[in-house]
Amino acid sequence: MDHKVENAFGGAPNGGFILDPDGKIVRKRFWANPQTLRSDLEELVGKVERITKVEDLPTAFTPEPRKIASGVVPRIQLPGRMRPLEVQHVPDDDNPFFAKLRVEGTPRLFNTGKGDLYLGVYLDPLYKVHWNNRAGKVKLELKTEGNVILDQQTLTSAEVKEDADVDPRQFLIEATFKDQSAPLVAFLTYTVCDDAETFCIEVTQEYHIYGRSNTNLGTRPGIFLNEMFANVRDMDTNGDGDLTVDELPPGKVTMYVGHMDYNANNVIEKSEIDRFCQMFNNGRGVSKYNDGRRGQE
Repeated sequence: MDHKVENAFGGAPNGGFILDPDGKIVRKRFWANPQTLRSDLEELVGKVERITKVEDLPTAFTPEPRKIASGVVPRIQLPGRMRPLEVQHVPDDDNPFFAKLRVEGTPRLFNTGKGDLYLGVYLDPLYKVHWNNRAGKVKLELKTEGNVILDQQTLTSAEVKEDADVDPRQFLIEATFKDQSAPLVAFLTYTVCDDAETFCIEVTQEYHIYGRSNTNLGTRPGIFLNEMFANVRDMDTNGDGDLTVDELPPGKVTMYVGHMDYNANNVIEKSEIDRFCQMFNNGRGVSKYNDGRRGQE
């Protein structure tokens, strides 16, 4: 993707736009939330007699049973202010990219050409697959033509005692890019099985990594609960499991309510917190890294 539409709309991480029948933008918000959207629509087209709530819908939200282990591979400590590098994948005619490679560098890497290089391998939740740890480890082979100097060229994930899991595989090395226009070639080898247990396959796929920044990639994938929501359950001062407006941090009420108050009653109920946390960890449920309480790592 070239991100042309995203950039044309301002590149907001959670932007919201309302278009009229002629395609003209009549409202734009840098940070969208349901309450603001409803207010905008009421102003533009008028109020409705009866607001449809989540509980009125004929379908129920049923979290996917978490059969595959998660939260079992410790995260590595990464330097601050890392930015993504440009990564291009070489098309694979035989298999989809079940796993995605994300590469980031420290400011020093971009400023001087030498610094820490982070390589993270993340399963794509679209395919509903998991690592087959009995078949082997995730491996990255890095090939250079003298344009990049690395302190390691063969990266292998650590041993995992569970037979299968969905956690990312992370590596941190030191790199020197002599030429930012010449690629560092990476061969990623892994074995995945689908969650329905209909296939297992070993895949090797090729990526080209360039020593220049790619500002379109945004933040690191949210496998773990985002920091701003990391202690959301600890805000429940009266211990009833729900969060009322007076329990939320001043100045951030709209953010929390906009993200988590699914039935729009200005109370974030325990079931809504559970539902929100369910979105992380590849949608497979809450792990010790994303249960809404701080200090679990």
